Amino acid sequence: MKKTKEDATSAGTPKKKKPENKGRLSSMLESMQKRSSPVKAHRVATKYFDDFKKDRSITSIKETQKETTAVDTGVVTAKSSAVDSAVDQKAKKPSSTKPQNKISQPKILEDSHTPSESKVYLFMKEETSKKKSSQLRFGLKELKEKTGLSDKTIRNAIHSLEEKLSIKVVEPSLGVYGRKIRVFEPEEISRNRKNAGLIIDSTTKRIIDRATAVSTAVDEVLEYKDKVKSLYESYTENKWDENAEKFYKSINNIKPEIIEAALILGILKDGDKNKQISDFKILIKDVGDSIPKPYLNHLRDVWKERKVK
Repeated sequence: MKKTKEDATSAGTPKKKKPENKGRLSSMLESMQKRSSPVKAHRVATKYFDDFKKDRSITSIKETQKETTAVDTGVVTAKSSAVDSAVDQKAKKPSSTKPQNKISQPKILEDSHTPSESKVYLFMKEETSKKKSSQLRFGLKELKEKTGLSDKTIRNAIHSLEEKLSIKVVEPSLGVYGRKIRVFEPEEISRNRKNAGLIIDSTTKRIIDRATAVSTAVDEVLEYKDKVKSLYESYTENKWDENAEKFYKSINNIKPEIIEAALILGILKDGDKNKQISDFKILIKDVGDSIPKPYLNHLRDVWKERKVK
């Protein structure tokens, strides 16, 4: 009687026990160990992880890459759209900048108002612009709080601004309500000053009328001429004649010290005292608009040494 395979197996060797019900991971590891080649073991592991991700609905790496490349193919996913929107908002968000405390004002105000006058005027101008009225009442307490200036400084500023035709006191003070003041626009200020012949020095911010300015300029020119005439006769030992008078009209705005330096340099160079003032024209131009005082003093010393010899 032929023995079956089952009988032969049971007679020769003990029957193997069935593996216990282990976890999926343990089963996968055992299956990998039984594979003779790394390639087969890799396949077992790959299948295990694919099943694992499918059971738990985990997106694969390839699917994630498809989402990121959807923009290139023209299909925008909700995730990529949200990211792009966030980037755009960040790019469009303006950078924070510090507020500029300096208030720009027209040149006519910069050249004619002192710092305290500017503070008072600009506050008044801002208030009249807000309330759309050129005339408002300004109390001393309010002006102190808004400008940070003292009572005396504010009073002086208002008085000076009125003299400079920047404002006009329309009505006297009514206690705490202050005086009613008309605040002129920059264009009005320019026109008011022009009609009144008012001139304000841009450096000192002080008022000088047109007549005073003209007379000052004339006096300065005459003073220049007297000095240049004296210098020319002293250095050249020549008399101031009609030719000198005629030539001087072309250089009457040049400071005497410039002409003095040119006279000394010309005579030291050529040693001829019988020159006309017009002969120094090129040297006057070469000296320029100004000359350092130490250098001019040096030229004078050299001239004195030569004169003694």
